Amino acid sequence: MLTRLSTFFYGIALVTLPWTGVGLLKLSTGRDWGGGLQPSWLFLALAVLCTGLDRLWNRSPRSGRTMEIPPRLRRWWLLGSAAVLLSVLISIAGLWIAPSAESADATLGRFVKQFIQLAIMVVFIAWPALWTRGRRRWVWTVKWLLIGGVIQVAYGVLQGFCYYHPQTIFTWMDGIFTSNPSILSGSGELYLGDSFRHVPRLRGMVCEPLYLGNYLLFLFPLTFVPVWSVRTRRLLAAAFLILLMWTWSRGAWLGLAGQVVLALGMFISLGRGAGRDLTRYDTRKFKLVVIGAGALLAVLPLVGLVTGWEWLLFPYRRLAQTFSGQDWSNLTRFYSMQAAWRAFLLSPVVGIGWGQFGWHFPSLVDPMGLQSQFTWPVVNNFPLLILCETGLAGFLVFVAWGVGLVRAVGNRLFVLRGEGNSFPVENLLLATTVSVAGVWLQLLTFSQYNLPHIWISIGLLLAMLADGDSRP
Repeated sequence: MLTRLSTFFYGIALVTLPWTGVGLLKLSTGRDWGGGLQPSWLFLALAVLCTGLDRLWNRSPRSGRTMEIPPRLRRWWLLGSAAVLLSVLISIAGLWIAPSAESADATLGRFVKQFIQLAIMVVFIAWPALWTRGRRRWVWTVKWLLIGGVIQVAYGVLQGFCYYHPQTIFTWMDGIFTSNPSILSGSGELYLGDSFRHVPRLRGMVCEPLYLGNYLLFLFPLTFVPVWSVRTRRLLAAAFLILLMWTWSRGAWLGLAGQVVLALGMFISLGRGAGRDLTRYDTRKFKLVVIGAGALLAVLPLVGLVTGWEWLLFPYRRLAQTFSGQDWSNLTRFYSMQAAWRAFLLSPVVGIGWGQFGWHFPSLVDPMGLQSQFTWPVVNNFPLLILCETGLAGFLVFVAWGVGLVRAVGNRLFVLRGEGNSFPVENLLLATTVSVAGVWLQLLTFSQYNLPHIWISIGLLLAMLADGDSRP
């Protein structure tokens, strides 16, 4: 019974991953507790609790590979986890090496809250990494994740409709999905040049267009896993791409471009294996689709100029805006990264302390940058956030993890070429690798790290590397 409950709660946690805008504590108590309890956090906690109780009441050994780390990865995982924990803990020294103008109670309290939040994100890595074993669990996991994406597509359609035709019911719903005080409620309208264009920026239940884009980068590659028919998964992929484009997030578009390049390279490599048939995806057709899409993107602006259909030019003008020195979206990132680099120089070895950037920002940024941020300044570049708040100690751990994952994926890719499997392991390797790559490429443009899908993506990649052959 407890095992079934645990699985049920985990499934609901997967579906509610993008419901980051829901602040359960604020909704239930009417009070801002200084951090938002997201639905997926609660449901994963319930899953962990049920499994823990089940283990206490049923002490007999269980068969199978559930919740176990393979010996070949155990040392890497344990040492790597300890290194992350240690580098963040020692960054507390930065509170005294590079003190801010705030009181010790405020800075230490912020450190503790952010450390707890990071620990929760580590659970989102560990659970899928340990739990996802065998074909049945992989299929189950991907299905629940894609169902969560379908809900976002439906909500996005409703959001777009209500932008032009406001509805009371949507206003009430949006109040719920923007109630989390720790997640920003992002732009609702496209801004180009010097004016709004009466075009909605869809942000779903994730509360921010760029966060929704990041979530879709996580989901899109999973449509290559054969959990439903090819036609159904292609329709889902198209829906995710359309919704991603409608976020108007340039960082998400950059992540998608990186995913396409990486996927094409992996397709070609895996396709060279003997008898390789990547779930009926023909590599030649895939390359033709990519070439055709590139040609279409090159022709569309010409059509827009000739016909006068200005809306065809909006995506290109949005991309061109990336190089504008007048766009405040660009300036916000510039000034935040400027302050983060200066903060790193204050304490290069151990950093200024986990979660402390906001206290230092006003004194480090150029005067013009003081009007570039919201209530709590953020770095807008996650690797730079790590360098700033944990110093070289934390950054080297971060780089070591990245290098280790790249090497592990490369080794697995080499082994899979020409190898037969009862379940298409190559699809899982492609999907999980491309998913992580897109998500973390966009993290070069934002640093809100308490979005659980970011860490689930790493957990699934680790599960893929740990699961021997994904057989039932």
